[in-house]
Amino acid sequence: MNETRNGAPVAESTPEGRSSIQVHIPVFDGPLDLLLHLIQQEQLEITDIPIAKITRQYLDTLELMRELDLEVAGEFLVMAATLMRIKSRMLLPPAIAEEEEEDPRAGLVRQLLEYSRFKEASQDLGRLETERRLHFERGAPAQLEDPEASELLPVSMFRLLDALKTVLSRQVPPIVHTVNAEPLSLEEAMGVMRGHLLERPRLLFAELLERFVTRIEKITAFLGLLELLKQGSIAAAQESLFGPIWIEWRGGAAPIPVALEEENA
Repeated sequence: MNETRNGAPVAESTPEGRSSIQVHIPVFDGPLDLLLHLIQQEQLEITDIPIAKITRQYLDTLELMRELDLEVAGEFLVMAATLMRIKSRMLLPPAIAEEEEEDPRAGLVRQLLEYSRFKEASQDLGRLETERRLHFERGAPAQLEDPEASELLPVSMFRLLDALKTVLSRQVPPIVHTVNAEPLSLEEAMGVMRGHLLERPRLLFAELLERFVTRIEKITAFLGLLELLKQGSIAAAQESLFGPIWIEWRGGAAPIPVALEEENA
């Protein structure tokens, strides 16, 4: 019989190589944001999407999100089914395809174009708000800002996932004869990253994660990094779109995961 804590069931065991602490962080960007991100990353035209390539990259991203135990909303799965349906329709023989009145991608293209316009309008309003903050009413105290921080751009969850995929792709093949050590826990990974960031308050994302050896250690470290971002202990930014991601320590004591606090209570 499973134990319970505060009325919630507690798992009897943890799969080998995985941390006992699970970090569930909702992805606030939707499937259209992910598609636009993939299109921009590959420098593609929205009106002429290579559906097979985009579908493969979209599914790869969803698979990585599942591996990280990130919350994948149902709308992401609906979009995956839509992409698969469009891909299958485009594979139909020419004789059958001629019966279609429009390009199978047309509906998706219209959605992306409309969403892109709204997103650009939202970004324009955000820039206007930023510019407005530079003007002060008479008598209002000036607000000092870090001139270096203003040059950095915010990093989306999808950009962080891309950076993680790049780091994992450089993973050294495992050696045949190995000695298995105790799996790295989430709190240990957070402590290691905190130590490095206290020595150098600003590190490249890849440089920070490459300090961990195995794939599972890198994934555990990535989950710890998301937890630190959620708690506001660190910030992630980049100097240009799709540029290198910088991780910056924002100070404060080392945060303790909620699950760990409950275990020690």
